[in-house]
This record gives sequence, C-alpha cells and structure tokens, in this order.
Amino acid sequence: MGSSAVYVVNGGDEYLNGQMLSKLLHDMSAELPDMERMDLDAGSASAYDFIEAASPSLFSDGAIVLVDNLENCSDSLSDALEQFSLEHKNRTRGDSVVICRKNPGQKGMGHVNRLKKAGANIISVPQLKNDRDYKSFITGECERYGRFMTADAIVLLTGVLSGQTGAMAAMCHQLCMDFDENPITAQTVSLYMLNNPQVTGFAVADKALAGNVAGAVVDMRNAVAQGIAEIAILGALASNLRSIAKVAAVESGQVSKDDAHMTNTWVYNKAKAHLRGWTSTGLGRAIQMCAWADEQCKTSGTDPLYAVEKTIECIASQGRVTVEGMNT
Repeated sequence: MGSSAVYVVNGGDEYLNGQMLSKLLHDMSAELPDMERMDLDAGSASAYDFIEAASPSLFSDGAIVLVDNLENCSDSLSDALEQFSLEHKNRTRGDSVVICRKNPGQKGMGHVNRLKKAGANIISVPQLKNDRDYKSFITGECERYGRFMTADAIVLLTGVLSGQTGAMAAMCHQLCMDFDENPITAQTVSLYMLNNPQVTGFAVADKALAGNVAGAVVDMRNAVAQGIAEIAILGALASNLRSIAKVAAVESGQVSKDDAHMTNTWVYNKAKAHLRGWTSTGLGRAIQMCAWADEQCKTSGTDPLYAVEKTIECIASQGRVTVEGMNT
C-alpha cells in the first residue's frame, strides 16, 4: 500500500468490502497499538467531528479514524477529508490514519475521486458479476484451508448460493472444517446443503419461482422432515420476492439500483429474470401471502406446513392462487 495516511475501501462486492475493511482496521491496530479507534458515520458526522477525531489528544498523538458510509458525506466533510489527505500524503510516525469506506454502487464516487487526486490510497474491491467469478471465489476460499473442491461440487454450490458471497464463504469454511476428504465432492456438498436452512430455503424458492410447484413442495417437505423449520424456508421465499419487487421498482424508474440496494449484478439479473410474467398485483399478493404464512408459523393458527405449501403455490402461480378467506 502507499504511504498516505488516508485509505478508501471502495465499493465492489458487499461481503468482500466488509472483509477488506476488517482486515485493514486489524492491520492498522496491530501496527499502531497505542492509537485509539474513532468511528464516524459520514452521513451524520460534521467536518468538525472529523477534525476533532483526527487531532492529537491527551492520550495519543493520533488516532485510527474510521469514516463509514463515505457515499453519504456532506460537502464540508468531503473538503475536510481532502485537506487532511493533501497534508498527509507522506505519513509519518504519530500521524492519525483515516480509513474511509464507501459501500457498493456509484453513489459517492465523486468523494472517492477527490481523495484519490489528493493522494489517498484507493483500495478497489472486486465485484463478483457472474458464475465464473463465484467459481473462482469458491476455489480461492477452499485454497485458504489447503483444500480443493471438484468441478461439479463448485457448480452445485454456485448454482444455489451465487449472489450470496458471505453465505458462500461460510459454506466453504464449514465444508473444509467438517469433512476430511480432499477434494470435496458434489455428494458431500449436496448432503451438507440438505441440512442447511438457508441453502434449502433458496433451493425451494428457485423451484417455486420457476413454476415447479411439485418439486418445491417435495424439497420443502424433505427439509422439514430433516428438522429444518418451516419459517426458515419461508424467509428465503420472502427474500426472493423482495428482490423481485426491488428490481420491478428499478426497471420502472421509481428508484435507482443504489437506492434499492441491488448493486450486485448477479443478484439483480437473477431477480430480473424471475420478474417476467409478474404483475404488481400478483407480486403484492405473493408478498402478502408470505406475511400471512409467517403469522401462521409464529402463532397457533393454520398448520405451518400447509401455510408454506400454499405460499409456494401462490408464488409458482405468480400471485394468482391464494388462500380462501385471506385478505388480498
């Protein structure tokens, strides 16, 4: 990295962005153990707050200052960050270190460009855009533990968890910790995913959204028989519907991708593909159906299994099938 006292963790994949920020903060804390940590949110912090945080105190010559959510900072705070960066292009012992984090998306790139011109170190986080990127990510995660995964196992894991980088990393970690085989096979991945509520839920959701009622219901019943709670599967169904609703809003021009928090290309394209054939009325019914089923799972109402099955039918029909008597 460069010698500037200012670092910017810029965009990219949300999970990788968070990992890079954590690593940078850890490394700086290890390098500068006597410096206190100061956290600021750019959306609410003023230029004065930043200057005060980065200035020497009674306890330390400097501090490690985190300025989170850089995309939301005011012009005056951006000015203060730029000025600090210009004054500390060559960091010396005792200088405060400033770490800015900009979340994924185009919003806030003006602030990043200003700091870059002022000499800040810009750490560009990669965005995982397609299956090939996710396959490379899985391979890299397994290699961290000295392990490998067969090609068909990677395809299986990618097909279920693409777009969910954090869940994918956690799955790779668990597979490497729980199984001794090397390489890890598709059979092992399949068996492991069967007992994972999140993975099973998204697999059920994919079949329901594809109109495969029978396949989705069979998978759901098998999962419940394995001890996975109905409400966990319902959560995945609701999550997919929310993504479709966000894409619908973006496609209609109501909001931007940034505002809808749909900057992950793979997730966006997958939800956009599922959007075809849905009407706003049907989508509203399906979301309301999920809310009804959630209530049934949490109370002594209808049998939870029945509630989730009916929700699957509603989603598979794109909101045309609902439960008699439910308000729509």
